[in-house]
Amino acid sequence: MLPVPQLLLPGIEATTLLLWKRQESRSEISELRVSVSAAAVMPFLPLRLAVVCSSNQNRSMEAHNILSKRGFSILSFGTGTNMKLPGPARNRPNVYDFRAMYDDVYKDLLRKDKELYMQNGVLRMLERNSQIKPRPERFQECKDLFDLILTCEERVYDQVVEDMNSGEQETCQPVHVINVNILDTNKEATFGAFLICDLCQCVQLMGDMEDGIGELLQAFEEKSSRSFLHTVCFY
Repeated sequence: MLPVPQLLLPGIEATTLLLWKRQESRSEISELRVSVSAAAVMPFLPLRLAVVCSSNQNRSMEAHNILSKRGFSILSFGTGTNMKLPGPARNRPNVYDFRAMYDDVYKDLLRKDKELYMQNGVLRMLERNSQIKPRPERFQECKDLFDLILTCEERVYDQVVEDMNSGEQETCQPVHVINVNILDTNKEATFGAFLICDLCQCVQLMGDMEDGIGELLQAFEEKSSRSFLHTVCFY
């Protein structure tokens, strides 16, 4: 009997995900029931994870925060040329260089309009980010190797895959790239972070991602009503 992970998925109670793992005999299928509860377990096999959004501010950092608290080895990144944060109007975002420190951006927005940026949650977000790492990081500049890269929107997924395929293969080590679209809002970032955490916990149990990843993603699509993209790249 396969171990059952205790998962975290906000808004869903007493839910059972039906995940199917094919055995050597194709006629034999074992059912893995994954119960969703308020408990969490530490991963028992180390996965090297990366979560990527556009600006490495909201979605990827919320997932970074949740996954690190669950004991995962996690880094987070953005793919944009600059980091953008909400401004006084939709067409007037605050734009900063990726080398800007979270704390410096916090001080700048505090000076510009403390009430506005407290009300929309940007200052709280930056404060959280600065407790995780000093500044945003661009995925395209990263030299680390990962087992699984999770992206938060299709455009970012395309940029990650393009970057992975642009260089020469050296080790031929596979890396799975999975996308789930998450709106860039505080509420969606939190839901998306727990969804990503649940997915990572299930992948952790699989051991070999080549076996059953398609069925796993299908199960998550059915329970979350979201589409997932998946491909394999090589280092």
